[in-house]
Amino acid sequence: MIHFPDILVGLAGLAALGLVVLAHDWREERREAGSRAGTRQHALRDWWLRHHH
Repeated sequence: MIHFPDILVGLAGLAALGLVVLAHDWREERREAGSRAGTRQHALRDWWLRHHH
C-alpha cells in the first residue's frame, strides 16, 4: 500500500529537481541575452518596475 506522505515527498523532490534544471537553463539564456544587450546591472529592478502594480 502506498502512503500519501510518500507520494508527496516524491512529488516535492521531482518538483525541486525540475526547478533546478529550469533555473539553470533560464540563467544561461539570460546570460547570453545580457551579453548581447550590453547591460545587466539593473535586471531585478527593471523586472520589479514592469511587474509592480
